[in-house]
Amino acid sequence: MERHVSRLTWEEVRDLDKHTGALILPIGSLEQHGPHLPVDTDLFFTEQLLDLTLAKLPDQVTLWRLPVLPISKSNEHASYPGTLSLSATTMMAVLHDIAQGVVNAGFRRLVFWTCHGGNRALLEVIAREVRIATGLMTFVVFPPAVAADPVQLDEQEQALGIHAGDWETSVMLALARDKVRLDKLDCSYPELPASSLQLELAGATFAWTTSDWSPSGTWGNARRATAERGTLRLSAILPRLVTILTDICHFEVSR
Repeated sequence: MERHVSRLTWEEVRDLDKHTGALILPIGSLEQHGPHLPVDTDLFFTEQLLDLTLAKLPDQVTLWRLPVLPISKSNEHASYPGTLSLSATTMMAVLHDIAQGVVNAGFRRLVFWTCHGGNRALLEVIAREVRIATGLMTFVVFPPAVAADPVQLDEQEQALGIHAGDWETSVMLALARDKVRLDKLDCSYPELPASSLQLELAGATFAWTTSDWSPSGTWGNARRATAERGTLRLSAILPRLVTILTDICHFEVSR
């Protein structure tokens, strides 16, 4: 089954079974990932995890993917060379216009799929705006969060290893070892001021940027990463993604 909608003719797109189907828009990012991972890390994960998931879907699951949107909102990393970013307003406008085309093609469900954590909050806002403006049933899927981490981590990595640390480096080692600069594996944690704990306890947040606390761009310990850990994580994530996408294809709003 051809799941890349861009490879179909317009007549073939017209004739797709859209009643129980869904269209996925993969949204990547180009942003720094420390000295040991390339700036296309989230873009690579976004496409790889999607294609691995689609390959496991049975043909009766009517789901198709669009080409990846390679640049998104990454301004928290803007001070590092190689990072490119859309503003929130630009990204909202772009995704709204794409969603309108999805509606015009007759689809009823649209999935925003991203492996860039910095997109999540904005995508949830955009998804609701798209839902209200177009009527599309709109979903946001963040693959790294769909399953509990099967790897036992220390308390510091669990709390602060959110960028270019054990998780991302291990998964990259499992998928594309040649993309990892093994001689530059980094371990760097933000030294948060004591006042940050008071803010957290008060239910407040701070609009941080990566360079506020990490000169290298890393938040985590990449030196403990292994391909075996990455494989364990993929083995936990992929079956959950298959289930999630299958459920989305049959999702209906109760009225």
